Amino acid sequence: MEKISAIVTCFNREKEIGVCLESLKWADELIVVDSFSTDRTAEIAAAYADKFFRRKYISPGEQKNWAIGRASHPWILAIDSDEVVPPALRDEIMSELEKPRYHQYKAYRRNFFLGKEIKHCGWDTDKIIIIFRKDRYRYREDVVHDRLLPEDRFRFFENKVVHHPHRSIEDFISRSNRYSRGGAEKYFREGKRGGALKMFFHAAFNFLKMYFFRLGFLDGARGLIICTLSSCYVAEKYAHLWELSQKNKT
Repeated sequence: MEKISAIVTCFNREKEIGVCLESLKWADELIVVDSFSTDRTAEIAAAYADKFFRRKYISPGEQKNWAIGRASHPWILAIDSDEVVPPALRDEIMSELEKPRYHQYKAYRRNFFLGKEIKHCGWDTDKIIIIFRKDRYRYREDVVHDRLLPEDRFRFFENKVVHHPHRSIEDFISRSNRYSRGGAEKYFREGKRGGALKMFFHAAFNFLKMYFFRLGFLDGARGLIICTLSSCYVAEKYAHLWELSQKNKT
């Protein structure tokens, strides 16, 4: 089997980081980059990592690219600190790398929220590029979302990554507050401008899409919370975009 360097970037995830890294102990090399956590994340991660670093966070893509530059092996396995690679997926990856047929592989995610798996809202089609050749790809270094480039042929693994994206409603809202500003700044650089109608209609359409078209109502109260808070994030992003547009006029 070709050798794998697993990379994980983290910040204040003391409740999740141990389970995440435990699921990667089979990798040939484990690299963790911590963004100066103020809880026990760094202490826990350092005990697992073959290479452990503390580094200022700029963007998810930039941090991951920096970690890739420290990797020793030809394959990169990249997950977030709130994700877990189950044994079945581990075995599938190891089997595939006995004789790789592609340069990158994707996996769907099983997303959990408030103690229960979310099977609708669009979360059921959530996926990541989990493993790829180090010599062919790097992440786009956007402020909010990372994206592996260049686009290429891939294969899906049958087994899924386990993902716990939000520890609580408060955590959901806190993340939305951070990401909405970055998303607005990205839109502004691309020449987009905000307004009251855009804020309203984009948020309203997002709710309809998630709750009705993507069957979020079947996830009960959790589905309603996810669809509502996600739509609030969209509204907040366009509100920030409007604010940037106004400041640019002065």
